[in-house]
Amino acid sequence: MFKIHAEHLLTPIGNAPKNGKEMKKIYEDFDVDIYIENGKILDIKKHQTSDHFTIKAKLVTPSFVDAHTHIPFIGKRGKEFYMRSRGKTYSEIFEEGGGIYSTVKHVRSSTIGELIAENYKTLNHFKRLGISHIEGKSGYGLDIANELKQLKAISYINEFSDIKIVPTFLGLHAIPFEKTKEEYITEIKNSLDLIKMYTNTIDVFCDKGVYLPEDIEDLFNYAKLKGFRLRFHADEIANVGATKLAIKLGAISADHLLKIGEEEIELLGKSSTIATLMPGTSFYLGESFAPARKLIDKGAAVALGSDYNPGSCPIFSPSFIMHLALRFLNMEPEEILTAYTINSSYILNIENGAIEPGKKCDIAIWNTNEFIDILYMFDTNFLSAIVIDGKVTFYENS
Repeated sequence: MFKIHAEHLLTPIGNAPKNGKEMKKIYEDFDVDIYIENGKILDIKKHQTSDHFTIKAKLVTPSFVDAHTHIPFIGKRGKEFYMRSRGKTYSEIFEEGGGIYSTVKHVRSSTIGELIAENYKTLNHFKRLGISHIEGKSGYGLDIANELKQLKAISYINEFSDIKIVPTFLGLHAIPFEKTKEEYITEIKNSLDLIKMYTNTIDVFCDKGVYLPEDIEDLFNYAKLKGFRLRFHADEIANVGATKLAIKLGAISADHLLKIGEEEIELLGKSSTIATLMPGTSFYLGESFAPARKLIDKGAAVALGSDYNPGSCPIFSPSFIMHLALRFLNMEPEEILTAYTINSSYILNIENGAIEPGKKCDIAIWNTNEFIDILYMFDTNFLSAIVIDGKVTFYENS
């Protein structure tokens, strides 16, 4: 057993997800000891001197959970960044064979070993910023063999990595080079039992120029019957009805949501589907930001993610994502903490995101007393240590 002496403790508590006004309700305490044993939080008490090994902490929060990344991938797209900076849009680059297709070529030509090596290095950077779990998607194969190659890489990484990846099948990320949309959807439908060996979650880029609701509704109904959890990249480029379909099918999340309207906001506020927002993508692409304030005020549950990928958001810093959420999504600090911990954990179906007795011990220890400093000084890494499954990685002692 060991304990963390927290000068300041901030955490969501209770059951996820937190909706609407509940997102702002955070448990706060001062000068407490958090007792940890066998990877679990045993107790939380007012601080007292004891013989237990003690980690001193200015601020303690749950570790962060990134609810939306596109790990694993390989290859960079700096030229596209330059093209976009000179006026080319994401859709124009995509239509000219860039974007997702560029990364598909890299992934198809890589080995599993290369995918593992490249992305394991990235995970260490995530961990250094206070993240203990991420979602990782396939989607850069666009055929079953290479989509499975990405999912296999995730499973191998999880065997030796502290930070864990929760896998999602995103075969419907773009339309393949070699097949029609209809042929590819049929191939995926026929491969669901094989895919289920590596993940129980399926996602789709449901938007203008890619897959429309009428293209994938039958497949997703079938996947649901097979026991898959459903996620949607929804209405990022245009409002094509993706969010409505996600709600209709009981999807665990609808992600991006830049182009949703008042009707979809009302529906999400009354549904069990979580709005997963990635302000880093809006920032990077120079697009509008999702209506987080309206969603929360209407009773929706909001989670945050980075959307880390090589094209539209090569950003994974949670402090910067949270900075953007405060400034441009008009979220309150307490809502942001909830969104990046307990709500994102709920999406990934993991026990994480709250510091209370009986819960798994996934904790971030910060070298500042105030949570707002992490958002305000986003280019300063305040992380002193991170505890994942009760195991501590120290970075600073001060």
